[in-house]
Amino acid sequence: AKWTNLGQDAITSLRKWVKSSEWNFSNKLYLLEAEFYFLREDDERAMVCFQASIKAAREHRFVHEEGLAEEKTATYLLHKSRHDEAMGHFVNAKKCYEVWGAY
Repeated sequence: AKWTNLGQDAITSLRKWVKSSEWNFSNKLYLLEAEFYFLREDDERAMVCFQASIKAAREHRFVHEEGLAEEKTATYLLHKSRHDEAMGHFVNAKKCYEVWGAY
């Protein structure tokens, strides 16, 4: 419960920050919400948020955060035994990290 409460507090903070700079914070909020929904076993909302995080990071050119969102999506999909889909997201994450300069 302690970590869930900290996560909820972080979501609340990020929602405020998104109001002042959606460009900078929306992908981070979506990713944290995705993880929260994953924890709550709300699969539909989790996937919507994972995809929104990837899209926002890409649109705002946060390639390293796009990679993180791809990686977290892959981990989620592995947990759900969706191995082929997970592999695609891991490959995308690797590409993002390479573009960013991490090897």
